[in-house]
Amino acid sequence: MALIRAVIGAERQLWPFEDAQSANDIRLLYTVPPYEARPVNEDAFEYSTGSDLLDVEWKHASQSLSADARHIEYTGASHLCNACLSALGYLSQNLSDCIVHEGDENFQTKKSVVQHQNLMALFAAANGGCQLCKTIWSRRFKKNGLATAKDIRIEFCWNTTEEASWDGRRPGDARLVCNIVSTVTQNHSKHTWETIFRFQLWPSPTFDPFFEVEGSVPLDPIERGNTRSSRPIALHWLSECKANADGEHSECQVSDTSWYPTRLLDLSALEETGRVLLVVTDLLDHSSLDRSEYVTLSHCWGTWGAKELPVLTKSNIDARVIHGMDLSLFPPTFRDAIEVANWFKIRWLWIDSLCILQDSRDDWQREAPMMCDVYQNAFLNISADHAVDARGGCFRDRYFATVDAFKLHMKPLQSNWWVSVDERNLFEWVKDAPSSERAWIYQERHLARRVLHFTEHEVFWECRATAPSFRSETYSRGSPLRRDFLGQTKLHLRDTSAGSISDNPFLSLAWDAACRDYSRRKLTYQTDKLPALSGLARHFGSRCREDTYVAGVWLSLLPRALFWNVPVRERPDVRSPPAECGVPSWSWMSCTAPVEPSNVENSHYVIDVARILADYQHKTFDQYGEMARACLHVYGFVRRITSVMELMIPETGGDAYRNLSQLDGSRKYRHLYVDGQLDRDIAYGAHGFQLFGEAPDWFHGFEPVEYDCLFLAVSQEDPQSDRLLRGLLLEPAGEAGTFRRVGHIFFRGRCALKMRYQLRPGETDEDGAWKRLWELVAPSWGNVERDVERAQGPIGAMPVDIQAEGPLALYEFDGHVADDASFLKLEPQVITLV
Repeated sequence: MALIRAVIGAERQLWPFEDAQSANDIRLLYTVPPYEARPVNEDAFEYSTGSDLLDVEWKHASQSLSADARHIEYTGASHLCNACLSALGYLSQNLSDCIVHEGDENFQTKKSVVQHQNLMALFAAANGGCQLCKTIWSRRFKKNGLATAKDIRIEFCWNTTEEASWDGRRPGDARLVCNIVSTVTQNHSKHTWETIFRFQLWPSPTFDPFFEVEGSVPLDPIERGNTRSSRPIALHWLSECKANADGEHSECQVSDTSWYPTRLLDLSALEETGRVLLVVTDLLDHSSLDRSEYVTLSHCWGTWGAKELPVLTKSNIDARVIHGMDLSLFPPTFRDAIEVANWFKIRWLWIDSLCILQDSRDDWQREAPMMCDVYQNAFLNISADHAVDARGGCFRDRYFATVDAFKLHMKPLQSNWWVSVDERNLFEWVKDAPSSERAWIYQERHLARRVLHFTEHEVFWECRATAPSFRSETYSRGSPLRRDFLGQTKLHLRDTSAGSISDNPFLSLAWDAACRDYSRRKLTYQTDKLPALSGLARHFGSRCREDTYVAGVWLSLLPRALFWNVPVRERPDVRSPPAECGVPSWSWMSCTAPVEPSNVENSHYVIDVARILADYQHKTFDQYGEMARACLHVYGFVRRITSVMELMIPETGGDAYRNLSQLDGSRKYRHLYVDGQLDRDIAYGAHGFQLFGEAPDWFHGFEPVEYDCLFLAVSQEDPQSDRLLRGLLLEPAGEAGTFRRVGHIFFRGRCALKMRYQLRPGETDEDGAWKRLWELVAPSWGNVERDVERAQGPIGAMPVDIQAEGPLALYEFDGHVADDASFLKLEPQVITLV
């Protein structure tokens, strides 16, 4: 008789669990075999497969409890299997031994233990209700196939190299790391193991307040088998937020109670009629709306939703206002959102597809600028995070114990510990959930005062409280964690304000973070690129009223805001035509790949060597929305250069070859930028320190490509660094003097020298002339020959007093020493960036 019958899914590939490992995990890799608390054959199975089913039988019916298990006692809502009790018992004794022998170099012990000899043993224990195994299986293996189950072992290891984590000196640092190890090979190496899950251990009674269950939370396992059971705790979180007893939730109470969206769904007659009415708020008697609250819904449309959602149109709006819409026509996510609104006794609900006319461009242009107000003034935002479209609903079935912390009494340590899911696994839905990929939902989350997240395993509460700003079913009273949401917490601007965003470093950094995160989100229609961020931009604009926002860029941050870049591994093969997204090439929003904002503002100093005038016009009255025209007129220096993509040859050129792109596992390539004598110097010159970096925003292939290079700034990262000449790579865009951005670049040392000077025609001693000029200007740029660099010490903060503004500032760095008859300085010109 089969003990287990499992369905083999279509996804049979087990490796790799991409982001599970971290830099700290490698410290826990032990090359010696782990301790085995139980006989190997107790995890032995017989397999038989037929079609899509896998039947498994134990080879040995009896499952013994090892002697190590006597070191541990479990207290929780479920139970632990023999394997986990034995492994944790060994952990307890091992920790005690390590603490006793701390500092003893002769003490040796195995700092890892086998939990299960194969995945089927883990699956069997999970089926049997073991809390630890069920948590690992449901959160990590549930969506993966079992094709390699017989070749994988589960091991626990722990950070015993830091005994302070376990003896109370550094509470909260203790972690139990779960690894999968290939049993095909006989050695532990980086190629045979991978961290798949982590548990965090917290000493009791210090952390009891974070884990003691609220009395109002239902404890019945069947009732808690669905996230719908989170209603009592969600009500508690809201009550706590509204009460603001600790003063941490003041920002959560800020809203304009007199403002309402153009249209709302009225849920008041639903129970009696089974229908939901659409109301136009301007036509209502405002006594019925006075200080009433409404809730909003964030959800993924998906491919299905784009075709099948019961959207509001010009043809059905009258019927929905007069007769309403039958509840049966609402998809599951919408019905669940109505149920959640009823939890909080909220009459009004706003859903984008049902409150904005989906076939009216005019209505869209009126409603889009109000997204900031819609979400900021909402009482609560319901976020259906786990569903790819509205068929998925908000609620999910789950095993209740996977969201519960449990308590262990470790007898050798004479201490009690709470065991919970580690923060990296607790918040993995933040980057893995379908909603996390969507640009519109990113904005909605950050604008809303309160968000109730419905994820695959549990429900999370997020608000504008100072700290902690979240609750979850695992941490129902908040958490001691400071890195919640994997560092992607809600934007907190609070009382921060300034004339322009460049006047306030906090606002500038917050905007950079928003740009970085938003660029990693997806849009169904690229034309939504600007509208989907306009609400968040308006939120920032309310804090810096003297600044101007154009196509994703604050003008006070120019030219530094132009130095965004695309990480090498993220660069697309082609660039989207500007017309697709309606954004100018110089804005980071023109790129469909993830971008990194400029870090130039973090430099020791930055001097602009160009003047910029913005010329723009919006399509509508919305100054944060779509653009009819957006160009920059720039007065500065331009040079023509060529980029060549070449195969990397080891030991050629050293630092001259700066920018590498790994295109496959065996070959590396470089971008080589050349300009006049520059290519000769790089290829044949004996001088070092010719450095440049960066590349086009997309991979342009291997043929030589000519660019125009526009110089914008000179920067110095810190007092010990060299000065950099920074600029943009451009290509012609139609009319003479008009260009598009295609990348950005920096030069230092002799490269920077040769970019700002040209040899006069007829000069016979080229090498001598360049060397002479370099010796004159090198101290001003922080560069000397490599063999004497250390003797020179750090360069000064500013060797010359830069008085000029714009292009003239470039040559003030060199001073009058650079007035060499062999060289010409560049002539500034006016160009237009589109």
